[in-house]
Amino acid sequence: MSLQLGPFSQHPTSLSLKAFFYTRTPMLLIDPGGVIVDTNAATRELLGLDLAGCKGQHYTYLLNRLRPRTEGPLLPPVGMASAHFATPGDDLYARRMPELDTVDLRAAVGECRYHSARYGPVRLRVSEVPCIDTESGACAGSLASLEVTDIPTLTAFQGGVDRRLGHEVMWEVYAASYDRILPELPFYQEVVERHYAAMSNPAISTVLDIGAGTGSVTVRLLGAGKWVTAVDVNRAMLEKMDSKREAGWGDRLTVIEDTAERLPHLRDGAFDGVTVLLAFFDMDDPIAALAEAQRVLKPGGTLVVTEPRACFNVVELMTAAEEALRARGLLDRLSGDWKRIQTVAPLVRDAVQNTQSRKVAAAAKQDWHAEAIFDTLRRDGFTGLTFQEAHLGNCASITGSKGSLGGTGGKLR
Repeated sequence: MSLQLGPFSQHPTSLSLKAFFYTRTPMLLIDPGGVIVDTNAATRELLGLDLAGCKGQHYTYLLNRLRPRTEGPLLPPVGMASAHFATPGDDLYARRMPELDTVDLRAAVGECRYHSARYGPVRLRVSEVPCIDTESGACAGSLASLEVTDIPTLTAFQGGVDRRLGHEVMWEVYAASYDRILPELPFYQEVVERHYAAMSNPAISTVLDIGAGTGSVTVRLLGAGKWVTAVDVNRAMLEKMDSKREAGWGDRLTVIEDTAERLPHLRDGAFDGVTVLLAFFDMDDPIAALAEAQRVLKPGGTLVVTEPRACFNVVELMTAAEEALRARGLLDRLSGDWKRIQTVAPLVRDAVQNTQSRKVAAAAKQDWHAEAIFDTLRRDGFTGLTFQEAHLGNCASITGSKGSLGGTGGKLR
């Protein structure tokens, strides 16, 4: 299993990981080889899709991605990276845990201007501090902070960071009870089985699971011998998936902790099948994610998507879920989990309504829902399309095969 769950995972506690992740200053953790091993939510808010695919890559990959938008060095020229981190291919690239001179034990500071796609020109004070391994005294990497010193939309940026942090906490709460409540709900299991069945054709060997969550679909597919790449931006969900590891999976599971709105590390036509179960609605740019899903699907490959319909009603779903738990005699035993789900439900409702009511892409000028996805896939040349109601009519599952010429647009009209 390839699981990207955070910085210097051999040492820190989960609490220290959370402290890093929820810090409101954008930060990057870089290992001694110059590889970005973790970023935090504030960094994702600031850099947006410019950061997609950078985790697990050498720092120079991010520099190259940001170069068209950056004036001045993003990395301090006298910092740890320039002194000890070599570029890929260099003999020093593989060197680990370099020894430091006393002069290195300081913060290196530089400034640059970054043109954010979301917030406009931002002046950054970038500081890099070495992280020391307490047992050996050697360098275990560095921490780079991207302090915002000037931004024309400060209030908007601060609000964006607050919303992102709140959103991550929401899914942590949800993840805690997800696996105990949802498997007991017939309408949820019906959809999981539908996605599994869509990928069960023996001709489908490699599958991309977008918004894999705790692995409801991924685990089923691995049990059937498939090779699965699971993508999810939420580490709490992925930690739950990681807890389900089985020896028989071997290296058939690859987990990517990143947004699915841009997947630069995945090549065109890499997968026989793509499954997306209730994930697009919670993305900043679901149109971009749908386009990526189509891009990485090979011609003739199968795509199955379940998303809220235009008529989505979370109150109806919650009422039905409670009745199902009560009918099975599980409501009392799962009362704590059910209360957590109840606190998250209004936030999920708001996420669905926000995505459906706003124009998810300026060029599209179209609301987002399952019906629109069906029309998009039909225009993009998908064949054999089916539209099946799900979640008591509040959602729908769309299944189809990518045509030989279409399937790279993903634009709603």
